[in-house]
Amino acid sequence: MSQMTIAPRLGRAVTARLPRPTDIRIGGSATRTRVVDAAPAVAHTGFRLLCLAIVLAACAAVLLLNTQRAEGSYTLSRLAAEQTTLHDTRVTLEAQLSDLRSSETLADNARKLHMVPSTSTATLRLSDGSITGVASKVDGGTAITVDLPATGVAVDDD
Repeated sequence: MSQMTIAPRLGRAVTARLPRPTDIRIGGSATRTRVVDAAPAVAHTGFRLLCLAIVLAACAAVLLLNTQRAEGSYTLSRLAAEQTTLHDTRVTLEAQLSDLRSSETLADNARKLHMVPSTSTATLRLSDGSITGVASKVDGGTAITVDLPATGVAVDDD
């Protein structure tokens, strides 16, 4: 129905006449035209195989890269778990070490070895080899004198 309303506006249809093959003129003279077969089909097998090889190589490369990426991700997660375990072990060992270094633990271990606190001390200065102070026995005995650093032997005065 809509076509019927448009037709009067367009006017009359124009018919075009196509030239006949015998009507074509080249250089002012009439030439006869003839029908020619289509171009012979050329086998594009080599080109097709090249394209197939490129596509297969690209797919293999993508598969290889994806596999390497997955392996790297697995290794990374395994190393992260190992790092967490080692960190926990380190924290535990540091806590045990600080506990063993505490003065209460050292005093307990000394008592277990039948050691008693010292009332006097003697120290050796390493820079010049001088001895300061006098060490004495804890049970009220005589003092211990330290010989010169050249011999390195402690002598008991008893």
